[in-house]
Amino acid sequence: MAPLVIETHHLSHAFRNRLVLHDLNLQVPAGSIFGFLGPNGSGKTTTIRLLLGLIRCPQNAIRLFGKDSRTHRLEILNRLGALIESPALYTHLSGRDNLEVIRLARQVDKKQIDRVLDRVQLSGDAHQKVREYSLGMRQRLGIAMALLGDPDLLILDEPTNGLDPVGIREIRELLIELSQQHGKTVFVSSHLLGEMEKIATHLAILNEGHLHFQGTMAQLQHLQSPVLSVETNDNMAAANLLQHAGYHLQESDAERLVVSISDRRQIAAINHLLLERGMSIYALQMHQQTLEDLFFTLTSHPETVENR
Repeated sequence: MAPLVIETHHLSHAFRNRLVLHDLNLQVPAGSIFGFLGPNGSGKTTTIRLLLGLIRCPQNAIRLFGKDSRTHRLEILNRLGALIESPALYTHLSGRDNLEVIRLARQVDKKQIDRVLDRVQLSGDAHQKVREYSLGMRQRLGIAMALLGDPDLLILDEPTNGLDPVGIREIRELLIELSQQHGKTVFVSSHLLGEMEKIATHLAILNEGHLHFQGTMAQLQHLQSPVLSVETNDNMAAANLLQHAGYHLQESDAERLVVSISDRRQIAAINHLLLERGMSIYALQMHQQTLEDLFFTLTSHPETVENR
C-alpha cells in the first residue's frame, strides 16, 4: 500500500456557527491523481484552504507527508504547490517574468523556469505578454508556478473551470503526465465527474460538507446498479404506486420513470404490479446506471447506495 500524502482526521469547520464540513476523513495515497468531487458549494474549496493552512484547523486534524500541518507548516509548504481557482497573474508581464517573480519569492534555482515551461508546453510562448494568453494558457502558467520548487504534491482547485474542450484536454493530459511520468501526487477538485473519470485513480465525493464516497475508481464503478426505464399511460400514477411499494425513483416525469433495481427479477415484479393496477405499459428497458447517475444519487440520495 502506498504511503498517505494527505490525511484528515475528523476534520470539521464552521463559518459563523454554520457547519460547512462534517467529520471529514480523507486518505490520499502517494502517486495518485485524487479527484475531489462535489457540487458547487459542497465544501471543496474550504477543504483545500484548510489543507494549505489558509484557514486555521485544530491540531492533528490534518497530516501532510505524515506530519501535522500546524507544527510542520514550512517544511510541508516546501513540498507542495497549489493553484486555487484562477491564478493571480501580472498580465502586463510575460509568462517567463511571472515565473521569475514566483521563483524569487520561493528562492529556487533559475534553471527551473525553463523546466516548468517545458512541462506545461509554454516554452514557445514564454516571452509573450500574459494579457495575450488564452484562458487555457493562463491555467497552464498557473500550474507551472505551482511546479516551481519541484513539489511532491500538487493541490489544484477546479483547474479546468471555464475552459473550452481543447483547454480541458490540455490540462487533463498535463495532470496525467505529471503523475505517471514525474511521480507527482495530484489532488484536484472538480464538479465534473465525466472529466475526473478520465484521469483519477482515486475519488472522494463531498456534498453539503459530508463525505459520501472515498475509494478507487474501480470501487466507485462497483456501486453502479442496474436501473429500469418505465413508460406507461400514466407515469405520475405509476410513480406514486412504485414509491408506495418501496421502490426508489431516480427520475420521474411525464415521459418516463427511472427505477433503481437490484436484479432482473424486480422487472417482473414491477411489470406485475403495474398491470395489476390496470396500467398500460409501453416500455420496460433495463440498463446500467452511468457514473453521472451514480454521482447524482450519491449527492442527492446517499442513503440509497449505503447498503450496496
